[in-house]
Amino acid sequence: MEAWNISHMMYVLGVDEPMAALDFAFQLNEENLHSDLVKQDVLILASRNDHFIPFRLHKMQLRCLTSARSVTDRVFTEEDHAHNHCQIGNIGLTLKVMREWLDEKTIP
Repeated sequence: MEAWNISHMMYVLGVDEPMAALDFAFQLNEENLHSDLVKQDVLILASRNDHFIPFRLHKMQLRCLTSARSVTDRVFTEEDHAHNHCQIGNIGLTLKVMREWLDEKTIP
């Protein structure tokens, strides 16, 4: 699993060295993310059985968005068939949730 995590980070970041990906990952912490500076509406999607992002981080992230105009979260479950990373298994439901949120937040 760790080998996949590192190779995936390398792919996403466009880097060729595992240490470059790990250096980036080590910077992803409360001190450097500055979630408290986010001021717009936020939609956070989480998957109950995500193999990459531990679910315990979901509530932690919600608590850090202290300056957001609004925070909406949606937790996808096995019953939704979207309980894996990036809601793989039910992308249609995920897109529906995002579209409805955008429609609700869009100013006419």
